[in-house]
Amino acid sequence: MQAAKSIGVNKRPLGHSPLRRAAAIAMIVFGVIFFVAGVYGYLVNDLRCVNQELFTRVAAARKAALSAGTSVSGGMGLLSEYLKTACIIMILGIALTLLGVMMLALRRERYIDFLCIVPAMIFFMMFVYYPIIDLVRISFTDMKLGNDNFKQVGFKNYKWLFQGSGWKYFFQSLKITITYTFWELVFTLVIGMLLALLFNHMTRYFNVLRAAVFMPKYIAVSTSAIVFLWILHGNHGILNHLLNMLGFEGVDWLNKEDTALAGILFLTFWRVTGYGMMIYLSAMKGIPQDYYEAAAIDGADGVQRFRHITVPLLTPTTVFLLVTTFIASMKVFQSVDVMTGGGPGKATNVMVQWIYNTAFHDFRMERSATVSVVFFIILLVCTALTMKWSNRKTNYDQ
Repeated sequence: MQAAKSIGVNKRPLGHSPLRRAAAIAMIVFGVIFFVAGVYGYLVNDLRCVNQELFTRVAAARKAALSAGTSVSGGMGLLSEYLKTACIIMILGIALTLLGVMMLALRRERYIDFLCIVPAMIFFMMFVYYPIIDLVRISFTDMKLGNDNFKQVGFKNYKWLFQGSGWKYFFQSLKITITYTFWELVFTLVIGMLLALLFNHMTRYFNVLRAAVFMPKYIAVSTSAIVFLWILHGNHGILNHLLNMLGFEGVDWLNKEDTALAGILFLTFWRVTGYGMMIYLSAMKGIPQDYYEAAAIDGADGVQRFRHITVPLLTPTTVFLLVTTFIASMKVFQSVDVMTGGGPGKATNVMVQWIYNTAFHDFRMERSATVSVVFFIILLVCTALTMKWSNRKTNYDQ
């Protein structure tokens, strides 16, 4: 009986103990106070506990360098804007409130499990969710890089984007990004599946070939981009040298608007096809051979088996690659920044590159934040629609 009582006591929520109930209520009260103080400090643009001297000196140095015609880059000085005292107080208040509520609601074992995720939750709130919220706030200001004196301007930046001169550049950049995304999806899904069919053999030689095709995925994008700068060079590139040997005229790939995006896609093709091949290949190995044997007995040829057995059973893998590749390709930046910087002209000015150039070349933080918010919403909606469609059309029990 005493053992049963002790078990019953251990299973009771922590809030049944008067001492723990008092501790939980105290946590909630202090958490609410900290949260309100943090929100107030955030609304009045921080509690001003950060020393702005370094930021001012860096901004003056950047301005002097620009006046002298010296090229500058980077966002040094913005650190003081992203780790604000008000933000830390606000997050501390949320954490204390959650700890108090969970102490009242959960049993001892569950509460200990919850404590294990608190550090990760605080990390994500500080370095993931808060920057998104602050990005929205900046989009409603006239903040310039290097100028700490800014004010709220309402929807002025959004009017610039949708009704002013920003719409033309936004539409152009989105069009280039979608074009790049389309071709990366083709390389990953179509070429990757065909290569998987080709290498779907368990022999020593095919293992070596598979490793050679997949190896580019392990190489850093910046390193690969520098190598392809040499390969695609107009005068000294190895690709043009090969074309000349075959009797064709060389092309200045990265310095012409008509071919700059194609030059970047060469790098993309080299990097992503092996990844798609390996994902599809691992999925093909999981398809039971009984289906193919039964289809062969019924007289189905190789094309029919691929169409009616392989493709349907690879649908979950295709959806996974579609969603992950779509999100990654829409956010392409490294290869474009290293190889062309968005040029020549605006030929390769993908969305993330335009956001970067607007912030750190034009010093228009407010416009960069506005474009970032709109682009984030577009990605969120597209991903949600894709996942909803895939859950309806895909049978994962296959």
